[in-house]
Amino acid sequence: MTPARQTDVPSAAHVVALFQRALRQTEPEAADGVLRLLLDLHDNNLEQWQLEDSTRGVDASDATVAGGKRAIDAHNATRHVLVEAIDAALAAAVEQDPAATPATESPAMVFDRLSVLTIRLHVTEAGAGRDQLAGRLPLLRDQLTTLQRALDGLFDDLRAGRKRFVPYVSLKLYGAAPTPAASTADTRPD
Repeated sequence: MTPARQTDVPSAAHVVALFQRALRQTEPEAADGVLRLLLDLHDNNLEQWQLEDSTRGVDASDATVAGGKRAIDAHNATRHVLVEAIDAALAAAVEQDPAATPATESPAMVFDRLSVLTIRLHVTEAGAGRDQLAGRLPLLRDQLTTLQRALDGLFDDLRAGRKRFVPYVSLKLYGAAPTPAASTADTRPD
């Protein structure tokens, strides 16, 4: 088994640091390969977060909510495409033992969760002047640390041949009618 090239598989801490910098910067971070895909995913998640906030306002009109829902669906579809591309890039970088126990979640899905958690932590820190938000910070930081450790552990297990992952494949249709082949191809929920 060929070990993964370190440049192709970033550590969770490195990616979280990129996510955090992206939240503070107005200019996009220079990156390529899997890091560019991860930053695109993070940017998409942030835009979706902002859209969801705009539709929850007490003064949001029905038209705003409906338009927001369509935009959120478009962002979610983009999210699925990016997660698939990230997993494909990681699968190409890590030779996996087909007999190894499969992981319950693909690395890209964990990176997606790290992105959303980083956004939630950033927003909570910004509003921490309110008592109910400040109390959430220790738990959010602990969740972030735990998820980073779990992802790095998964990569360690992949490299050692103890685990393998199945690249994520989205079967969501976002408004498209299911085709007979698509409706019978796989019945797993996503």
